[in-house]
Amino acid sequence: MRQRIEDAVHQPTADTAIGTSLRISGPLSVLDGELADHVEAVVREAVTNAVRHSGADTLMISITIADDVDVVVEDNGRGVPSNLTPSGLNNLASRAEQRKGSYSLTTATTAGPLGPGTRVRWTAPLA
Repeated sequence: MRQRIEDAVHQPTADTAIGTSLRISGPLSVLDGELADHVEAVVREAVTNAVRHSGADTLMISITIADDVDVVVEDNGRGVPSNLTPSGLNNLASRAEQRKGSYSLTTATTAGPLGPGTRVRWTAPLA
């Protein structure tokens, strides 16, 4: 599972100058197959969106596994554009709903040089 997540981060960022940071806390082995698929897809979608739209030079990905799995992808780019086409983001919301979890799209915790940045957070219970 760790390799799948690393690939989901590396593939969209490989040909960019975006610096990435990946932090995983907790045992990935407790994720069932379906939840593991969701986590990988959420990471891939959020990272790909940041690469395509943010103009960021830094991307932080954090996955914490405890009673829930909590995925946070945060960039230091422009922030959410006003003309956002939400198809990929709707997919993240749908995945959260399927797992009785939650999804949010907010301003990053720390602004970047191009704007407020974007923070995607996706959570789902393990059971």
